[in-house]
Amino acid sequence: MKTKNVKKKNVNMGKILVLILVIYIIGCLGIYVYSEPVRHFEIIGNEYIKDVDILRSLGLDTYPSYVSINTKKMSEKLESNSFIKTAKVSYGLHFTIRIEIEENKPMFIVKESNEVCLSDGTLVANANSFVGLPTLLNNTPTTNMKVLASNLSQVDKGILGMINDIEYRPSYNQQNKVIDENRFLLSMNDKNLVYITAKNAKVLNSYLEIIAANKLTSTGTFYMDGERSVIKLFKTTTTTTKGDESTTTTTSSTSQTTSTTTRGT
Repeated sequence: MKTKNVKKKNVNMGKILVLILVIYIIGCLGIYVYSEPVRHFEIIGNEYIKDVDILRSLGLDTYPSYVSINTKKMSEKLESNSFIKTAKVSYGLHFTIRIEIEENKPMFIVKESNEVCLSDGTLVANANSFVGLPTLLNNTPTTNMKVLASNLSQVDKGILGMINDIEYRPSYNQQNKVIDENRFLLSMNDKNLVYITAKNAKVLNSYLEIIAANKLTSTGTFYMDGERSVIKLFKTTTTTTKGDESTTTTTSSTSQTTSTTTRGT
């Protein structure tokens, strides 16, 4: 009877050592990555909300472990803030966390309720933390207020900063029927008055261009609530005194019509 010779397999210790070394390196790398804190935050899109407030609300001000961050939950948490429309939290290179937000901007203060109206029409308590916002002086239906806030958000920041007060002023025809229920009167800080229809509030982006084009040096009322802008300058009276005599000069109001141009947003 023949007997089979069983060949013993030689254990390749070199390969085993290499495998152990690879596992060790991967393990060390995993521990390093898991324990490594966030090194940098990149926050984009915020103007009114401070970086530090965003980080504190997410618990990131303590620079936690990079891989422990749940980006989806943090995005949802940010979007629960009334001042934020959309938010996206994502991982970046070199242990960076990137936070992109679109703000729900504060547009004006509602005097009647002492609340701040945001760009989506949401009303929040006025904590006196927003400087330079215009004030809506009179009672305004909620729907019309939302239309105004939404469309004012399309106006350049520099122009918005020129608005002092806002009044709800719907227009009526001779039969006392409403023509434009979204009409508002703005009192500007340069002493001009401006009528707009809320649905086309972005026409205000042409405000300074109209003043420059017409070389206006006196104040008046701008009717920017129609297809064309009509400017009616205020009547002014100037008294000049010379010796015992005084001369009074009256400048009558004038009306100018100019086409309305709106820059894209």
